[in-house]
Amino acid sequence: MMELIEFFVTMGYSITLMYMLLDFEVKPKKGVYIMGSFMTLLLISGGFVWLSLGYQSFMILYPVFVQAPLFIGFWFISKYRGIKLFFVLLTVIVLSSPPILVGQIVAAFFGYNDVVVSVVSLVMYLPITFIVYKYFRPLFLYMLRNTSKGWATFCLIPLSYNAFTFLLGRYDVELVRDEPLLWLDTSVAILIIAAYVLILRFFKQTREQLTLQNEQTILAIQVSALQDRSETLKESEEKAIIYRHDQRHHLHLINGYLADNKLAEIKEYITEIEKNIDDTVTIKYCENTAVNLILSPYINRAKNEDIMVESQVYIPKDCEVSDMDLCIILSNAIENAIKACRIIKESHNRRINISCKSKNHRLFIQVTNNFSGEVTFVENMPISKEENHGFGTKSIAATVQKYNGLCSFTAESGVFKARIIL
Repeated sequence: MMELIEFFVTMGYSITLMYMLLDFEVKPKKGVYIMGSFMTLLLISGGFVWLSLGYQSFMILYPVFVQAPLFIGFWFISKYRGIKLFFVLLTVIVLSSPPILVGQIVAAFFGYNDVVVSVVSLVMYLPITFIVYKYFRPLFLYMLRNTSKGWATFCLIPLSYNAFTFLLGRYDVELVRDEPLLWLDTSVAILIIAAYVLILRFFKQTREQLTLQNEQTILAIQVSALQDRSETLKESEEKAIIYRHDQRHHLHLINGYLADNKLAEIKEYITEIEKNIDDTVTIKYCENTAVNLILSPYINRAKNEDIMVESQVYIPKDCEVSDMDLCIILSNAIENAIKACRIIKESHNRRINISCKSKNHRLFIQVTNNFSGEVTFVENMPISKEENHGFGTKSIAATVQKYNGLCSFTAESGVFKARIIL
């Protein structure tokens, strides 16, 4: 009877660990019903196999009748499948060892009493569950959520331990009473769990360090973009001052042309002056002064490179997004669009569309452009094969994250779209 109780508790412990390490987002009713039904079915099936084959035979075939059904059952209700789910299952098997090993070690001092093994094992499940939840689970979930590669290699650690314990005879109720094997099994379990902790901690530290370096790079690019923008504005102001200063010289020359009745030269000269002035004038696209200052030089640059630009900009004067962040988003998006259009050989295919509007205290920005070739995406983010390029979209994403907003990048049928919601 004690062995049957221990089996049910062990199954409940294993299912609980699977639930914790897979980080289920259980809906109030449906998820509870699924988990309850699954646990009940698994326990009934295990009990039936036990009664049919006997305890010793059941323990030898434990991986077949318990661990395999556990994997299959969670396959249907877990958001992680395949190799990740297999890794979680192997990890649960490893974490199921400590209560049993502690029970066997304590029983070894009492002439190996089965009742002592069962009682001590049952008592140890609760504190070990707490330790796993409090200290092991955060590191484990961090790794599970933040990497999609290398899981086959990670599986070698728990798989080697599970193969070792099976070959050692852990599931044979007679062999586990041999003290040399017990101490060997315990030593290996300690080494495997220590390796787990070290790998999980190393992964978290490495990931955080890379994230910090990436953020520093993005910040440096943002500062550089703002500096470039400041220099552009300064240059425009200086040009405007120069043109205002030289205005009397222009008028003097035009009067000379008029005196000689040189109308063609006057027209050409005025056209050249208008073009130069347009490069320095801030065009009003919307009520927001900062947005006008940001858009004017970039749109002028695009037009000077034979890129057709269409804009529908409706951003209010008092925008909740800071001028600096607007500069980062718009400057990077439009600059990337200009770079993409510049590669297109046919000038009539060089098109950029800028759409900005504000609704219900939310800001919607979309920049689309034609492109030639292919765009490579990694985790829904476009990347560049050129060195020191491809940080523009990362800078946009980092800025959007500050406002808990959304951004998406797509490339279909020769049109690239950057969508931002703040």
